[in-house]
Amino acid sequence: MTLIKVLIIGEYGFMTNHLIDRLNREKCDIYTIAGIRSKEKANKLPSHTVFEFSPDSVAVKYIMQCIKPDVVIFMGAQNDSYNWNNDMTFTQYTAELNNVLIWAKTNKVKRFIYLSTMELYEGDYENPVSEETNPVAKEFKHLTIYNGESLCRLYDDEIMHVNVLRLPVVFGPSHFVYENFNLIEKMFFDAKRKGKISLSGFGSYMVIYVSDAVDAVYKLMTEKKCKQYVYHVKGSEVTTDREIMDLFKKDYNISSQLVGKEDTKRKVSFNGENFEKEFFYSPHIDLSLGIKRIAGFVEENYEELIKKAIIEEEGAKKEQRKKEKENLKIILTNARKTVENIALFAVFFLLTSNLGSLKIFADIDFMLFYILITALSFGVGQSVFSVILATCGNVYLRMKDTEIGIASIISQYPVIFQFLAYFILAIMISYTILMNRQKEKEKQEELEDLQQEYELIYDVNKTNIEIKRVFEDRLINYGDSIGKIYNIVSELDLLDPEKIAVASLEVVRKIMNVMDVCIYKAARDGYYHFIDATTEDAKVMRRAIRLADYQELSQTLETGDIFVNHKIGDELPRMAAPIHSDNKMIYIIMLWNMEFEQLNTYQKNLFLVLAKIITSSLKKAYQYEEVGRMQNYYENTDILFPSVFNAHVLEKMQDIPYDQSEYSIIQIDSEGRSMEEMSDCLRMLVRDEDKIGKIKDEDPNIYLLVHAGYSEVSFVVQKLNKNGIKGKAVKGNEFK
Repeated sequence: MTLIKVLIIGEYGFMTNHLIDRLNREKCDIYTIAGIRSKEKANKLPSHTVFEFSPDSVAVKYIMQCIKPDVVIFMGAQNDSYNWNNDMTFTQYTAELNNVLIWAKTNKVKRFIYLSTMELYEGDYENPVSEETNPVAKEFKHLTIYNGESLCRLYDDEIMHVNVLRLPVVFGPSHFVYENFNLIEKMFFDAKRKGKISLSGFGSYMVIYVSDAVDAVYKLMTEKKCKQYVYHVKGSEVTTDREIMDLFKKDYNISSQLVGKEDTKRKVSFNGENFEKEFFYSPHIDLSLGIKRIAGFVEENYEELIKKAIIEEEGAKKEQRKKEKENLKIILTNARKTVENIALFAVFFLLTSNLGSLKIFADIDFMLFYILITALSFGVGQSVFSVILATCGNVYLRMKDTEIGIASIISQYPVIFQFLAYFILAIMISYTILMNRQKEKEKQEELEDLQQEYELIYDVNKTNIEIKRVFEDRLINYGDSIGKIYNIVSELDLLDPEKIAVASLEVVRKIMNVMDVCIYKAARDGYYHFIDATTEDAKVMRRAIRLADYQELSQTLETGDIFVNHKIGDELPRMAAPIHSDNKMIYIIMLWNMEFEQLNTYQKNLFLVLAKIITSSLKKAYQYEEVGRMQNYYENTDILFPSVFNAHVLEKMQDIPYDQSEYSIIQIDSEGRSMEEMSDCLRMLVRDEDKIGKIKDEDPNIYLLVHAGYSEVSFVVQKLNKNGIKGKAVKGNEFK
């Protein structure tokens, strides 16, 4: 069965974490775009690939091109990371959704799912609402989510099927303490913390347990073609705040308290018949069981949740104090500017009143200079205020000099024209300064955007360069890479299958650009025995392992696929590839200490190609070995001729002190048994990679070349002795 590639857009939280858990159980290939610094949260979840980018980033383009997802799920209303009190959230939300839709469409994603909510239906509804009932969204959050539904509809066509899933109020226990509480979970935590329930009103709404909501998402994403664009998912039941409060009181002995007048805040529920019939769907977990599970999570993690709540409350208070300080700072700044403006006006008013009567200053308008200075120094608001002050000052001086009433003076054309001239001058200067500052700010923001884009392109380009370098290395060093395997195949008259397996380590190391590679071989006893490694750091696991002890590794390799391990600090390799022969797994090649950036689809596919080439080479080698068996073994035995056996011994032990060698020699007394009998007995007791042979035709003894150091070989000797075969370990000089 082909794995479904699912890309989830949304930060880690209540609904997202439950969805990842379900998709992992369904054996989906899971990817997430969850924002910066999200890997710490991802490590607590089942294995999946994390992209630490914002959904509105240009990186979404390259991610879509790389993984080619079958399904994209935009968490939307079920993403609890948005700050709906921020005026910029609408712009952020729409930009993220539009960016994801564009690149999903460009890369021909088959299915796009947008998660919405029943909260779009504000107000009271006597009957359950169907998909045909248009939402009445008034709140900022609900208007934004509904706008997202309309945006998604523009991208729905035969190439990319887009569906909107409106869910009731989702409730249930959180996965982890860091998640934000859902509605009922918060009600229970607050009630437990305070020792009582305090409600100001009683709403009526439909609820759905989180696993049922996730089940609805999975059914939708696995359906090839849907009958409609929007679906309502019916929850387990319609409940009220009073019913929830009564359950808390009954099952958990928490007292209740009604604050204020009892009223109904809203009544709404979904008619989910269309979804229920088309997808054979029905919710399974009711409210009572859901609250029981919520209680279990809260009570188990109560101390940590209290600490988190206190930190959040202190953070909210700190943020409130910060806002108050910022508001006070703005007030004080404006007050200071106003005082300075008034002081400056007083100076120029005195100049006008004292010097204006002098003939030398008769044509100088001091108030015009005052307005010019305030416009240059204080901005638009204060410059308008300075126009009013200057006009008032001039009117006052005219009244003083002419003793004419204020009504008569302000109706005179010279006064009116002077006010207009002051106002136009102040606005022009202030606006010009404001525009220049805005242009400087835009240039700075543009520079920062370009810098960020450059850094992103640089990171993406590094990956492209790495891929390019791999192919260049394969072309330039053909004889030492894939070609090396074919060279081995062409020289099978000199080499055997074991040599091909060991030589493949170096090939894999170079092609995959990984230092630490090891190989294990299957044995008759159900174990896989260590054969060789490129470095000491690749010798992580035991010399003999039972694959059944590593369920995830076993299940993947048995299917012939590449095992990829995304977990940190795990005892399993980063990647592992199976080598099969006649539908049996005979070798496992393991890669260790890889960078997380290398755990991608490209590297996985490259490793799979290498494994198939090695498999093909080994198959030919086994065929060659079978054909040439009569030239290497005594007839009807697994005992090698002296020329062949001695060559193996020299290869493994030549110029290596016996106490440092990884191989040892055991001398076996035949005790008058035939060679065929000894071969049958030994083959049942030794491993496949151990060699049985003779050093001379006339020598009555048989020798074993075993993959065990001299200090460890005593265990093999004991095993032979227990089975009635006399043997002893011999050193290299004794053997000669």
